[in-house]
Amino acid sequence: MLRPLFVSLLLCSAATTASAATIYKHIDKDGHVTFTNVPMRGARAVLVTPAADEAASPPTPRASKPRPASAAAPAHIPSVDSGTQRQRDAGRRRILQTELDNEQRALGEARQSLQDAGKKAGATPAQLQRLRDAVTDRERNIAALKQELGNAGDGN
Repeated sequence: MLRPLFVSLLLCSAATTASAATIYKHIDKDGHVTFTNVPMRGARAVLVTPAADEAASPPTPRASKPRPASAAAPAHIPSVDSGTQRQRDAGRRRILQTELDNEQRALGEARQSLQDAGKKAGATPAQLQRLRDAVTDRERNIAALKQELGNAGDGN
């Protein structure tokens, strides 16, 4: 039984190496399958060949509107007109702002929970630490969202 991760790894390595490297398949005593490019005792070489048309020709770029030389992108990356990009940027800013609002609300709740637990006589040190960690996590999330919002405002 092949695991999907190993199959994906095998396919990716086959596509990128263009059959220049040898791939070995090893099955251990528990039935676990390992694919590697390093010879192993008990492993056998697997013949991997890319499709003829994939190996012979590079991917063809999509047709796109010409861009000014100063903003030229590689030919294989499709371009997006400025109106569409502005719309995408505005949507991204809205999503980030909503996430920031939610995190700020959650931070307030986490701080309140920590404060309430600190007043309770039965709160264990582990519970208090978990609540402190929740506050710290929310503060980090808020800082990261604010940074992303700043980047989104720059047009990045």
